Amino acid sequence: MDRLLITGATGFIGKWVLRHWRTAHPDVEIWATSNQPDCLGTLADRFSLLDLRDADAVRELICTCKPTQVIHLAGLVARAPLADYLAVNVVGTENLYDALSELDGCQAARIVQAGTAAVYGPVTPDELPVSEEHALRPLTPYAMSKMAQDSLAEMFWRTRSLQVIRARIFNLMGAGQPDYLVPATFIRQLKAIHDGEAVQVGDLTARRDLVDVRDIVVAFDKLLTHGRAGAAYNVGSGTSVAIREVLEELLRISGFQHRTTERESMRIRKNDVPDIYADITAITGDTGWRPQVCLRDALQAMWDDVDPNGRDADEMRTGSEEWSRG
Repeated sequence: MDRLLITGATGFIGKWVLRHWRTAHPDVEIWATSNQPDCLGTLADRFSLLDLRDADAVRELICTCKPTQVIHLAGLVARAPLADYLAVNVVGTENLYDALSELDGCQAARIVQAGTAAVYGPVTPDELPVSEEHALRPLTPYAMSKMAQDSLAEMFWRTRSLQVIRARIFNLMGAGQPDYLVPATFIRQLKAIHDGEAVQVGDLTARRDLVDVRDIVVAFDKLLTHGRAGAAYNVGSGTSVAIREVLEELLRISGFQHRTTERESMRIRKNDVPDIYADITAITGDTGWRPQVCLRDALQAMWDDVDPNGRDADEMRTGSEEWSRG
């Protein structure tokens, strides 16, 4: 019997992975882990509260679970010191891969590691679209830790033949996306602000490769079956859209086409990349995967998912505006 282990299963992507597997693979036994309490209901067959930094606990879980497939989502994303990112995203991943590569019956498990396109860092127009061979030039502590995690996975494949596949996810979106990320930050504002109030924005000219979370979990599924162990794959739409286009589409969906905008300096990110989008030739060629959810449908699903009353407008205006990342 196939057994899928999902780390970080209570997060945004994890819940969508669980929904997909329950529908597409009802015969697969699903084990889920998180460092947060179980909020998954009946989506997982087994749930374990787990901190990946605890090597003994990780080893015990793998010894008990003996997964045939792993989707490794667990990681620290929120702003934190570099040491914290490294402890979770790198050392925690090492603990997981050590256990899988050393315990009998687990070495052959197929693994998809959820990485991020943030590892590519700044790109110039002549470097687009970004392929998997592009130099890694991270600009943030988070991206640095994910670059180290990416290298760690390749090391385990080369030195221990661990069947790890690296998914470098571009800018994800979808229902349930964290509030501080674009496009969710716009939706929360539009749901909460009153007539006459402006939408607070940052740089509307920046362009990103947006891909719906439902497409991402299908990519994971296909990579587990058809991806080449040791390889890195971009998971994106293959095109870019400007933040302005995202906001304009949301204004049409909301019926607030004439809502004014107000630029806030606190929402402008330093060292922001003007444009980036993926070369998806590798994943398409090896697995046949292509994104299916268009921008409007993705934004409509996000709009419908948010409580009609939104959150307090003042709360929405705190913090910087960020693009989603894996």
